[in-house]
Amino acid sequence: MTFDMSQPIAFSLEEASLVRAAEWQQLIQALMAETDTFLIASMRDGDGDEIPVKNDAPAITLLLIAEQGEQSLPVGIGSIENEEIGVAILKQFHGAGLGQDLMRALLDWAKFNGLSKVWLDVQIDNDIAVHIYQKYGFLSIGEKEHFTLPNGRDTELQRMILEL
Repeated sequence: MTFDMSQPIAFSLEEASLVRAAEWQQLIQALMAETDTFLIASMRDGDGDEIPVKNDAPAITLLLIAEQGEQSLPVGIGSIENEEIGVAILKQFHGAGLGQDLMRALLDWAKFNGLSKVWLDVQIDNDIAVHIYQKYGFLSIGEKEHFTLPNGRDTELQRMILEL
């Protein structure tokens, strides 16, 4: 299903659940086709040399739902797990402030649930994302980390943290 971008589209957020599991999987596949962010995360987290640090902090995954007529589909996703925050939205919906809405909802949830901080890794050449994170008060920490992706693209990640 596709949306008619010339017609109004309503957006809402809902907590991810099994009710939309198939749609959620399709969204992840579409996002993976648009960006290598998920590939970077798997390389960062999956080298096998280090056991990921887990904590008892609460976690959430929110879906950004687009609705038009009878269509109702997730077009973005945001999550917090182990204090790491992440946001991804299909490219056709960039530039409408939806990423900021999703980020604001995640930060509100984190504060409400007693998290003292959240963090993320951002590609340093993603100027729009870096700007948005700085707007929310995220600060760069540590050294940049260089990756050469399986597709041959070189990228650098910067860790950013926000004290809540």
